[in-house]
Amino acid sequence: MKLAIIGLGNMGQAILSGILKNNILEAEQIIAADKKFANADFEIEEKFKEINITDDNKEAVQKADYIILAVKPQIIELVLEDIQNSAASKVIISIAAGVNTRTLSQYFTANTKIIRVMPNTPALVAEGMSALYYSNLVEADERAFVEKIFNSLGETAEVKESDMDAVTGLSGSGPAFVYIFIEALADAGVLKGLARDTALKLAAQTVKGGAEMVLSSDIHPAALKDMVCSPAGTTIAGVAELENKAFRSAVINAVQKAAERSEELGR
Repeated sequence: MKLAIIGLGNMGQAILSGILKNNILEAEQIIAADKKFANADFEIEEKFKEINITDDNKEAVQKADYIILAVKPQIIELVLEDIQNSAASKVIISIAAGVNTRTLSQYFTANTKIIRVMPNTPALVAEGMSALYYSNLVEADERAFVEKIFNSLGETAEVKESDMDAVTGLSGSGPAFVYIFIEALADAGVLKGLARDTALKLAAQTVKGGAEMVLSSDIHPAALKDMVCSPAGTTIAGVAELENKAFRSAVINAVQKAAERSEELGR
């Protein structure tokens, strides 16, 4: 079995790292294609030295059974045009936001197996969340292999294709919203006299711990919030200010806007 990864940006590298670290494939079973490999000054990271690399997408696809399209939606059609004559019999795995199977299948035959995945950047530290959609022709062993890859990056969930834009807005874009929240918490700590590094550590660990409480318990986030809010205490005063500033509404609108942008990219 051989795998081609088209595009070795942040997410392509995260996927490659997960595969190698978890011994899902041997390095010689992987070929990565990226135009930057044509640059004479480019040097691949030491941990990736043993994989095969090329700047020719067609070469990578011809040698592979599975192809991961780890490219931005703005350029995926150029990549599809490049590989369409070589990839029709392969399993196609796309992580491009908003690009649906209808668009992908236009470049291949009716029998091409297509999988859509929406990962997120915490995959870089093996704490990612990846949503997966399989077209009808994808077989059980192929599903298992793809799930193994993305489980190496964190957690996975299978979804309907009609849910992928919502997933993109929530977990795909969500890390950026979380980072803004962490930065704001830390800034507030600095405003009240904390050292920057201390404030940032307190903020990040607070968010990490809060997330783990949600994931490891059966308690609704609202109930967990209530557990922190003592009557007439400090936390409820802060919560009241968040409500006054429409904090939850702003988050909901941010996810909605991101999902709508995903829909636009798919048109």
